[in-house]
Amino acid sequence: MVVDEQGDTERFLADLTGFLNELAPASELQPAGVAPEAPDLLVDSDQLLAETEALLSTCAPALAAESSVPARPADSDNTKALDERRREIKNAQAAKRRLKYRNKLKNERQTLLEQEKTLSEDLASLQHARKKVKSLQEKSVTVPLWKGIATRQMEGRLVAEEQQRRLKSAVASRAKAIAEVKEAMRQELCGASCLNICADAGVVTKQEILQLDADDVALFEDYLQDMDIVYAQTNQAFRDSGVEECPPTSYRVEPGRKWEGDTEYFESLDVLLIPFSYHQASSAMWQAMLRVHQQNDRQHYRGVADPDNTIAVKLPISCSREAGGSVNLLVHLVTRRYVEADRMVIVWRAMTEGEDEFSGMHSDETGWCVVRPNQAESAGYEKMQTIMQTFSRFVPVTVAARRADKAQADQFAKLVVTSGEEDGLEISRMMESLLLNDDAHTGTTVLQSTGTHVSGGR
Repeated sequence: MVVDEQGDTERFLADLTGFLNELAPASELQPAGVAPEAPDLLVDSDQLLAETEALLSTCAPALAAESSVPARPADSDNTKALDERRREIKNAQAAKRRLKYRNKLKNERQTLLEQEKTLSEDLASLQHARKKVKSLQEKSVTVPLWKGIATRQMEGRLVAEEQQRRLKSAVASRAKAIAEVKEAMRQELCGASCLNICADAGVVTKQEILQLDADDVALFEDYLQDMDIVYAQTNQAFRDSGVEECPPTSYRVEPGRKWEGDTEYFESLDVLLIPFSYHQASSAMWQAMLRVHQQNDRQHYRGVADPDNTIAVKLPISCSREAGGSVNLLVHLVTRRYVEADRMVIVWRAMTEGEDEFSGMHSDETGWCVVRPNQAESAGYEKMQTIMQTFSRFVPVTVAARRADKAQADQFAKLVVTSGEEDGLEISRMMESLLLNDDAHTGTTVLQSTGTHVSGGR
């Protein structure tokens, strides 16, 4: 039994040595310099053998107790276990080699896939660039001649448009400068320098030269702001005057003295039928006022917002007195025209100042003039196509520091009325002249045969 166990031990050691030899490199692959280490290997083997024997001796009692188990089958089981161990080790080594090889193949495949993707992108980019170059070449070959001409013409047009914009800007700048110079020249010609030249030439006297000072400008500005308010009162003013809607003939209401509380004022009314069309009469009326107020002795205020329809003028008036001699008056007048669909309305504000013995006296005047088509036939007259109605109201004022007696105040009021009538007669003559020149008419005294005259706008 002991011999058999010794034999099994020797076989086990032989198998173990073979297993170690398989794990170790082949002897023929070892360099020559390792031969001296062989005794060490033998010592290790003897040590391993001694330890194995000691292990087996400790296991002998347990094996002896197992009487039902023969020794041979135990040795056979050990052999099988060793063989199974060897196979497992070989299989593990083989699996490790296969896993390493598989990972290597996987890495190589991933690298090849990435290279394929990069090369595909490069190929697509090159194909696109080649196609684009080919397309450009085809287009450059097939572009017709007219397209090139049109391109050149478009470029020339853009250049011309840019030049035109620069020229327009330059023209606008020059036009503005010219307008400013022109306005400055006009102001100069209408101002004191022009009047001085006229005085030196004998056209007007030095006494007739008028200057606009700060008080004049302030007064004109106040009157200009009142124009729209006075215009809004037109209908009410004529209703209060009692004028007829369709008067049968021309007539005039002489200025009458009226009182409102302690305030004294005068009102006058003129109704004139004109045998000319509404458009002719309204145009002649405004043109006559413009011409009358363009005389050399009148100083115009140029700060109006609507010069085509507004007159602001400072003028001297010389009136004859009943007792003989003349009296000088100074008038500030602002007149504005409003053209509606079926009528023309002219409104004005005026302040007349007395001089010399009437110094400190003045009158504040407000007036309305309406020119409109006549809607009814006038009995006993040729068809009068146009009606002109004029209504004015002025209030004489005396400064507190210059209290005058009643007779002198009445005389001043009479002078104001007379000056307004004379101005109205001058406008009437100018208007009649314009109408007769515009349309030859049989009646040469159309505006004065009825005994009335235009009193609008002074």
